[in-house]
Amino acid sequence: MGRALLPGLGAALGFGIAFGYLLTPGPLAWAATGAALAVGAWRRSALALWGAALALGLGLPLQRALPPRYAFQLPNLREVTGQVLDVPEPRAKNTSFTLALDHLAVNLLAYVPPDPPVAPGDRVRLVGRWGQPEPPAWRESLARRGIHGLFWANEVEVLAEGKPGLLRFAAQARQELLRLLDRAVAAREADLLAALLLGARGRLPEDEREAFRTAGVAHVLALSGLHVGLLAAGGWWLLGILRVRPGWRYVVLVPLVGFYVLVGGARVSLVRAAIMFAVLGLFWILWERGWVLRKWLDPLQGLALAAVVVLALWPWSALDSGFQMSFLATAGIVVLLPGWTRSDLQRRLPGWARKLANLLAVTLCAQAGAVPVIGTAFGYLSPYGVVANVVLVPWTGLLLWGGVILVTLAPLPVPLPLGDVAERVLVGPYLTVVRWVSTLPGASLPVGPGFGAWCLLAALAILLLRALSEGATPGPGPGPHRASPG
Repeated sequence: MGRALLPGLGAALGFGIAFGYLLTPGPLAWAATGAALAVGAWRRSALALWGAALALGLGLPLQRALPPRYAFQLPNLREVTGQVLDVPEPRAKNTSFTLALDHLAVNLLAYVPPDPPVAPGDRVRLVGRWGQPEPPAWRESLARRGIHGLFWANEVEVLAEGKPGLLRFAAQARQELLRLLDRAVAAREADLLAALLLGARGRLPEDEREAFRTAGVAHVLALSGLHVGLLAAGGWWLLGILRVRPGWRYVVLVPLVGFYVLVGGARVSLVRAAIMFAVLGLFWILWERGWVLRKWLDPLQGLALAAVVVLALWPWSALDSGFQMSFLATAGIVVLLPGWTRSDLQRRLPGWARKLANLLAVTLCAQAGAVPVIGTAFGYLSPYGVVANVVLVPWTGLLLWGGVILVTLAPLPVPLPLGDVAERVLVGPYLTVVRWVSTLPGASLPVGPGFGAWCLLAALAILLLRALSEGATPGPGPGPHRASPG
């Protein structure tokens, strides 16, 4: 029960937020939270604490639709002033960011001309028109985050620069990295590297993004634990060459990962990966000092802690498909992969085959965890995605570190042919493989609208049958009676 406490809290909080969005229980949820906490403290009951987390989630407020008092004002906006809240996101034809309006208590998703001179914290004036997000599902998703409409601007004026800070510095660093990529390679290759390394997938044409989705590898365009892991693994290897002890490697890499999260726009999947990596680093440092036992390390606890933190900061993420896919895919790896890594078959494989089989097993476990959300969100499944991931995930690691090398060497006054090598050897064939997989017969298999619910019911049924079978297994009884001598 102790190992299940934190995962149960994360799951209960997430389900509570989802049900609260549908039921809106109001003050009753807060009363139930207090009562469940009191029972949990008195009885030391994990079940009561899970109930408290569920009730707390029911009570967390989520915005739903455009407040009625703004229904007339917003559609008539032609000029707005407000503050930039996040890192601007470059796109193929424009740049987007969240704008908090000065005189109305709402946020808008602003689209402005490319390369605007804005950063988080700036107070800006935009001239343009308000727009309604479409389709309705996207409108509802934005509304849960407090964003009630789009603003298409054709003029941008910075009225006052924001105060210096880490987020502002990260946004400026991201713009400089994008500029260096554009300088190092051609536009097509720079757009792909910008998407893979910095999460600027909006720069890719829609047909290329659709090819990634159909091929079942769209997750490589969304910054997540995959990117953090590939970059951190490379950094770990470089520090190992310098003979830096593992504990000190975490001391170096954890802040770098945190900064990468900010440069990437502090996406939920990045925050989750950073929290898990920080927990791992802290545990390793404590283990080196003999304060904890190595067998206490449990990745599921780190994942659960990350879920609780993310849901507490951004309750709307419980209903976001990106959050669900990120956490379920990671949970699939954490829960299912040990069954393979501890198997006799895995140990009997030769070294090269074991590495390939491990990569395939990781992909299968991640797909098994995320498949309900993938089918529900996109309406189809990609049967070739498992094999495509085995090929493209290591390739993505090469592209990530190729991008790092390019932006590191781009400022040098002496031109190097690395850009041509990246274009012809890495980027071009990579996109060719993605397009080829997306055009194979049966590359996308449609599923029904209730696919996710059926997967959830099937998973619950399997867990119930497993619990019943374990409960029916007879325990060790008394041994056979020994015959008395004589």
